Amino acid sequence: MPYPKHRFFSLLGLALVGCSMHAAEAERVVLAVDGIKMIRNLPVLLADHLGYFTAEGLAVTLQETSASAEIDHSLASGKIAGMVAYYHHTIVAQAEGRDCLAVITMAVTPGYEVLVSRKLDGQVNSLTDLKGRRMITGGPHSAKSTSANWLMLHQGFAVTDFTPIQPKDRQTNAAMLKSGEADLIIAPESDAGFYQAEGAAKLLADLYSVEGTRKSVGTLFPTTVLYMSADYARAHPELTHRLVGAFARALAFINHHTPEEVAAVVPEIVAAEGKDSRVMAQGVKMFATDGRMPGEAAQQEARAICTLFPEYARVDLAKTYTNEFLAPEK
Repeated sequence: MPYPKHRFFSLLGLALVGCSMHAAEAERVVLAVDGIKMIRNLPVLLADHLGYFTAEGLAVTLQETSASAEIDHSLASGKIAGMVAYYHHTIVAQAEGRDCLAVITMAVTPGYEVLVSRKLDGQVNSLTDLKGRRMITGGPHSAKSTSANWLMLHQGFAVTDFTPIQPKDRQTNAAMLKSGEADLIIAPESDAGFYQAEGAAKLLADLYSVEGTRKSVGTLFPTTVLYMSADYARAHPELTHRLVGAFARALAFINHHTPEEVAAVVPEIVAAEGKDSRVMAQGVKMFATDGRMPGEAAQQEARAICTLFPEYARVDLAKTYTNEFLAPEK
C-alpha cells in the first residue's frame, strides 16, 4: 500500500541528508541513458533523487546518449559503467560481436497503446482483425515495430500480413488516421490521448499494463534495462551489485507509491512529457517487477525481432541477460 504523504516526504528528506553525508566517499561512475527525462527511464531519476545511488556508495553522473556500438566500446573499457536503454540492444550488440549483459530488467511492458482509426468502427474490434491493415509504427529496430510484429505473430499472422507506416508528427499522424491513409497506430501517452481527443482513433489494446501486455502478445515484453559489458560486470561484481541494488530500490518505490507521489519526486519527467497526468499514471505500469528478467518473455521478444532480422537468430540469448546480481527472492 502507498505510504502516507507525510511519511513519503520524510523518507525523501532522510534520503537527501544521506546523500550529503556520503558523497565524499562515494565511487564515481558514469551511466549513459537513452532519454534521461523520459518516462521509460523513470527508475534512473528516482534512484538519483531519492539518494539510492549514494546509499550504495556511488556518485553517479548521468550522460544523455543513444545506445550505439561506440557506447558498447566505452562499456567494455569501463569509461561508462552501464547503459540504460531497451533490452533488444543487447541482442543487437551480441549479433555484432559485442557482449552486453542486462543486469536488471526494470520495465516488462512496451509502454504503448494500440489505437484504431474511428473510420474502422465496427470493422476492427480486436487484434484478430489486424491482417491486411496499415499501421503507423516506427523504425525497423524500434520497440514500436517489434511490438507490431509480436502482435501479428501472437494472432497467428505473419509479419508481412500488415503494412508498416513510418510515423510523422502527431498532427500528420492524426490526419492519416482520419483520412483512412492509416488504419492503426502504436503510440505512448500523451500522444495516444491526443489522437483520441482529436477523434482520430480509439483504444484497441493496452501495452502499458502487465495484464494488457499478456493479453496482447501472450507474455511479458522486457524493455528498459541496465546493461553493462559482460566482462566488465563480472570483473566488478561489487559495483554491479550496488548499481542493481539502487535500481531495485527505485522499482520498489514505484510499486509502493501512487503515480502522484512518484511524479512529485521527478517533476522534470512530468514537464518533459507535456505535463499530462496520464503519462505518469500509465507509465508506472511498465515497472511492475522486482527487476528479474522473465526468461520466456526474452525468448519471445527475440523471436519477434528475428522475423525482421534473421541473422540475430545466432545470438545466445542466455548471454544477453542475468539475474545473478539481484538479491535472492524472498
